[in-house]
Amino acid sequence: MNLFCSRRLLHSAVIALAAAATASCDGVIYDDQGDCSVSYSVGLTYTTNIKFADAFPAEVSHVNMYVFTKQGALAGTFSADVDQPAATAYTLPVNVAPGTYDIVVWATGTSPAANPTAFEIGGGASPASPSALTASLPLQQVDGAMYVDRDITPLYHAYAADVVFPDTYGDVTVGPIDLTKDTNRFSILLQNIDGTTMMPSDFTFEIIDDNANLSYLNTLLPSPQFAYRPWAVISTSASFDEPQTSRTQNTVNGLLAEISTGRLFAASSPVLVVHRNTDNEDIIRINLLKYLLMVKGEYNRPMTDQEYLDRNDLYTLMFFISPDKSWYIAGGVYINGWRVVPPQDTEL
Repeated sequence: MNLFCSRRLLHSAVIALAAAATASCDGVIYDDQGDCSVSYSVGLTYTTNIKFADAFPAEVSHVNMYVFTKQGALAGTFSADVDQPAATAYTLPVNVAPGTYDIVVWATGTSPAANPTAFEIGGGASPASPSALTASLPLQQVDGAMYVDRDITPLYHAYAADVVFPDTYGDVTVGPIDLTKDTNRFSILLQNIDGTTMMPSDFTFEIIDDNANLSYLNTLLPSPQFAYRPWAVISTSASFDEPQTSRTQNTVNGLLAEISTGRLFAASSPVLVVHRNTDNEDIIRINLLKYLLMVKGEYNRPMTDQEYLDRNDLYTLMFFISPDKSWYIAGGVYINGWRVVPPQDTEL
């Protein structure tokens, strides 16, 4: 046999082996020649935060993922507890056939409070369609007034359309899909300018909104107006030395109210109310979003109002209180450490 024929035979043998390998993944007759199944996982991240970094492993503790066909039928529900190092990217195993799907994710974190409430996800174990996967916050009602006065278990959402699970072999990771956090925590601090001690019974606090119901697309559904009330109110006190001129101590006293809310929407108008109980008067009544958005530019990032509200989930607002227990407006308002001058149309 000459060299040319040897090379031709070798070439033919390579082609034959390749064909056999391909056939082993396409035909049952060759199944004993290797594992050609596919294993899908979906990557999940939570980068829509003010740090612009993936906080998923550090904040999310449980995931529920719903996968639907393009005809709207449920292809599978996949759930898992998140327990992994914060530096590791998270993936959730998903057992579906190759194809194109729509995905809805509702995930939760962990509340530090002893008795939190939580959004309830509609649709049951086998939702009939994506639209069934609403999120609703249970409301309490007393004498016609609806409210929430407990911490809210952190809630996260994602929706991804036309996600392709390729018809291939091996381990395949799809995504990642990024989550949006749908809960916020507010620390409302009243600080008395004359050092007088304030008691929790002196004031009541509310954030009035109508955002108890969310759709599977994370949009606002019709909801009654209700009040978010504090799940904790404590008296605060701090002492400090006067600089240079005196060694006497000054004491600053105040009240700290902790309030949790659902997702804030830029097109809505939630109202923060601080009510003085001694004479049944509101000392603070402001459009909350107007104030929160006044410090958006301090973060030096181009963001829409909605993106800013979605990225921030922790807000601290400090108001100064005069000796007669009124709002000392001249002192301004500190929001997340930034001083804000109240607008001229501030409502009291």
